[in-house]
Amino acid sequence: MVIKGAMVCDANGEQRGDIRIEEGKILKVERSIIPQANEEVLDAQGLVLMPSAIDLNVRVQDSILTKENLLKLSAKAALGGIGLAVLMPDCKPLLSTEMGIELLNTLKGDFKAKIVGVVGSKGEELEKGKYALPPLSILHKKGAVGIYSQSSEDGNLLRRACEFALMLNIPMFFNCEDESLSANGVMNDGKLSAKLGLPSIPVLSETKEVAMMSEIACFMQVRAIFNTIAADRSVEILQEAKKSNPHIFIQTSIHHLLLTEDLCNNYNTAAKIKPPLKPETTRVKFIKRVKDLEIDLITALQSEKSLTQKDLAFEEAAFGVDMIEYFLPMCYSLFVKNERMTLKEMSKILSLNPAKALGIDSHKGLVKEGYDADLLLFDTKQTQIIDNPNSPFYDWIFNGKVKQLFVGGKAV
Repeated sequence: MVIKGAMVCDANGEQRGDIRIEEGKILKVERSIIPQANEEVLDAQGLVLMPSAIDLNVRVQDSILTKENLLKLSAKAALGGIGLAVLMPDCKPLLSTEMGIELLNTLKGDFKAKIVGVVGSKGEELEKGKYALPPLSILHKKGAVGIYSQSSEDGNLLRRACEFALMLNIPMFFNCEDESLSANGVMNDGKLSAKLGLPSIPVLSETKEVAMMSEIACFMQVRAIFNTIAADRSVEILQEAKKSNPHIFIQTSIHHLLLTEDLCNNYNTAAKIKPPLKPETTRVKFIKRVKDLEIDLITALQSEKSLTQKDLAFEEAAFGVDMIEYFLPMCYSLFVKNERMTLKEMSKILSLNPAKALGIDSHKGLVKEGYDADLLLFDTKQTQIIDNPNSPFYDWIFNGKVKQLFVGGKAV
């Protein structure tokens, strides 16, 4: 197949041209390609062709691992321009078992966006408060792409998990939260939480754990992804840690770059997200850090919750947001339209950096000969209005629409 006339863009630059796809790979990228006899030709005039996005932090609806929920997540991710999504293991039943990983393998042929899993470093409970490592090598062979650890886990368990990550050449995914500090908190600690009379989550619950886990990442020299960082002090700590371990990746969510805690006013449960939304001052600092390429990864933080779990009093409602099908338009609207970043810079954050974090940048994340044909066609001229009254973005207008997604060279 030949895709003709698109503006071809990736982390290395932008140019108008054609690409040829064969057997799931990008065979040629040239200014003009003459189609062969009987070769399929797709006219992409007026569209942008980019590597599909890679999201390293998604969850299934209500955190319940079923075939139906996985297929639903895959379809929504594809609509948002995501070709590869990494599923966190904290679901029911746990993903950190051979049966959990095998379920992903069984559904490979049915997925639109590809879904792969990471496994938790905590296995079965040996005695109260003591856990064994799961069979990490076996789970990796079956398809697990990383190891997920809570910062509250036993130090020796964390060290051993890091040793496995180094041996298997896979990343650690660190979730940094002091649960004793966040306790029953439901929103960011500040004047607004006091005004609303809601229990709050202090910034310290994240920053102190980031400091500890960054020390582990530096000592072990493991490839480390810090999930959904929301405090500016955390970024400062991790930027310093990168001087000792350049394989640290800082992730935040698109929601923390677009929304603020003010959305929690009137006890709006659509704004109940974890980590909690921050004030405008933090949002502005984070956008600058993205533009300065100090934040490496962006996630849709997909964690859909049923209306029965959201349509409750604020303290009782579940944390979660469901916007993954608009991921690329959200990113394009913020980074390119509002902040005047280039498509090249956006592609680096959405595609190449997450490929590097997973250690697959030798064949994913760029529009380059020999790379996997995981691509999307994006119309920058279209707009989309969010008409879901249960969305935190209700009545927002986003620029751009994903017209077609290709995974392994196949349109999905």
